[in-house]
Amino acid sequence: MHLTRIGTTPRRRAPLPGGPSMEVLVAAEMSDKIAMVQVWIPPGGGLPEHDHGPSEIVLVHISGSIDLRQGDQQHSLAPGAVAHIATGERVSLTNPGTETAVMMIVASPPEFVARIASWPAA
Repeated sequence: MHLTRIGTTPRRRAPLPGGPSMEVLVAAEMSDKIAMVQVWIPPGGGLPEHDHGPSEIVLVHISGSIDLRQGDQQHSLAPGAVAHIATGERVSLTNPGTETAVMMIVASPPEFVARIASWPAA
């Protein structure tokens, strides 16, 4: 078993202007099946279109505003929304709000989260 507490592991920041910061809660080294991160997206920030490599993603929106786009479809997520992003799907995320948006992401297998570990310290 592995236990951790939010705020006790290093935050990483996406290497792009307005990019989110992420805290790895369950690292890829702990399991070959699953990993988990908490994500903070600043107001006006986000991530451009991307995929998650071989990982499927479950995104749980905690607070703030998040617009999730896949191709021509845009979804304005409300806190409590849960999105499943299949392997190979390309998405982008933006925070159109005035407060930081927070979400949790679970990745299986954990390769996507392993890439985040190489981002610079926040």
